[in-house]
This record gives sequence, structure tokens and C-alpha cells, in this order.
Amino acid sequence: MNSQKDSKIHGIEKYHHFDDSHDSDVTGQLKSVYADWADAYDDDNDNKLGTVSQPTTVAMLTRHCGDSEAQIMDVGCGTGLVGLHLQRAGFKHYDGTDISAEMMAHAKTRGYRKLLDLNPGEQLAADESTYDAVLCVGVFTHGHLGPEGFDELIRIAKPGGLICFTVNEGVWDEAHFDEAIEAHAQNAVWRVLEQSKLDYMVNEGVQAWYITAQKLG
Repeated sequence: MNSQKDSKIHGIEKYHHFDDSHDSDVTGQLKSVYADWADAYDDDNDNKLGTVSQPTTVAMLTRHCGDSEAQIMDVGCGTGLVGLHLQRAGFKHYDGTDISAEMMAHAKTRGYRKLLDLNPGEQLAADESTYDAVLCVGVFTHGHLGPEGFDELIRIAKPGGLICFTVNEGVWDEAHFDEAIEAHAQNAVWRVLEQSKLDYMVNEGVQAWYITAQKLG
């Protein structure tokens, strides 16, 4: 993993030693990390990292979608912290998907209709043009997913639907996220409605880019 500031310095042991540069089974290593982290994740998120990406992203969604009946997919839902904030914001219909069954076990009490396995490199378990909004929070980060992941978010969003996501500042330049976002805009795949750099992990001094795009066509 990139040696830049990240949550690994808090001593979450397997995350601390995660290094995707020498392991061909990155997915297996990530599953192991999150299986071990699942029970402590929420506490670490709130009290060690000071992560604010979940409420910040849901607040961004509400600025562009006031429909409590909107159909929403939370990609990389983890323990369901995004779902918790969707529920608090009054949204009623949201699904989640993640690579970690152990993390999703914690999401079951947070209002999700369906929790689906996510298999990297495969299509998401959703039909094309299904959702009014697709959220992806904390997934575009070190050792996880690059801008190639946009394609699936776009595929499952309805025409006119919203795609709300975060990109950790540490991977923004090196993975050319800005270029990928602009390319989709230039190709009339989506229209960027909002793009801001804001706090992500407050206790770490880490920021992220928060983007809302609207699918065209």
C-alpha cells in the first residue's frame, strides 16, 4: 500500500501490513483484512480515524435528491454506516453490496433491503439501469479500486440517476481520477453536478474528493 498517511497507522494490524504490490491475491487479502476488522470497524471509524465520509456523502446526495422513495445501491457498503445515514435522512429503499460477508453481517440492522456479495472483476449483482442513485464511499482508495470501477456504477444507474462517490486524496493524482471523470463528461456519459475536496478522516488529516455525477442518456 502507498506509504502516505492512511488508517493503517492506527494499528489495525492486517490493514497496517496490507501491501497490494507483491500479492497476486489482492481480493483474498482484502477479505482477510475486513473479516478480522468487522467487529471493531465502527468504533475505529468513529473514534480512531474520525471518518466523516458517510454522513458527508449522504448529505451530498440529499442536495440533489429529495425523493425518499428513490431506489439506492450502496457499493462497498461494509458495516452499513452509509445505510445508517440514509435511514436517518429518510430514504426508504436501499440495497448494499460488499466483498466481506463479515462486514455485511453488521449492516443487517441498518435498513438495507438486500445485501449482496461483491466479486471484484465481475458485474455487480444488479441489472442495468436499476437505481435512482448509486453510492460508493471509501472504495476508491489505496489498494482497492481505481477509476475502472466507474463503469459498473454507471451501468446500474438509471438514465438521469445520480452517482455519488468519494476518492481518497492519496490516489487522486496517481490513478488519474480527474482524467477519468472528465473523459466520461466529455463522452456525454455523465454530467458532474458537484465536486469538492473535503475532510475524510479527520483524525488523520486526510481529505477526499466528493463527487456527484448524473448519468446521461
